[in-house]
Amino acid sequence: MGWKQISGRLGLTKADSQQWMTDYQQTGDQVLLAKLFTLHADALYFFLLRQSNAELAADISQQSWLKLLEQRDQFQGGCSFKTWLFTLARNALLDEFRQQQRWGLTEITEITETTLFPATDANPAEQQLAAQQQQQQLDLAIQQLPLLQQEALLLQLEGFSLAEIALIANSNAETVKSRLRHARTMLASLMEEKP
Repeated sequence: MGWKQISGRLGLTKADSQQWMTDYQQTGDQVLLAKLFTLHADALYFFLLRQSNAELAADISQQSWLKLLEQRDQFQGGCSFKTWLFTLARNALLDEFRQQQRWGLTEITEITETTLFPATDANPAEQQLAAQQQQQQLDLAIQQLPLLQQEALLLQLEGFSLAEIALIANSNAETVKSRLRHARTMLASLMEEKP
């Protein structure tokens, strides 16, 4: 079950985040910050994880929350709180990538391969295994996309609108549309190549 379904069942909306952040700016109430963290921390971490590794995702996620603490007055409310938070995280991730390039480091992605046995009957367990394999193939294909296409696609999968993606990526909507179109085309090609 995805975050959209969970938050929908809890009755949480974007307006709740906006109000909590506005109230947090005014009062500094840590309970409000905890609510924001509970609502958005997992989505932020998994967005970063799909573009990096677990250690870097955790580090950038933590940096983003610390930046929120330090710069809470900079939230203007011109976009959703989640859009603002993801923008902080994206900028921190790009800064880290630039720093790694400056020092000659390369991103190392560890891929763990599991041994899978061929299916003999079409039972629910085998169907679930097949679905997991397909998801792994999709995840690997997404990792092969160019960074900006990958970012746009992951933000769209996270539920951001085209305008919000453009804001987070510091780009215009037409460029984002183009990145998404190219990402889908490349994904389709990569998925066709898989056995």
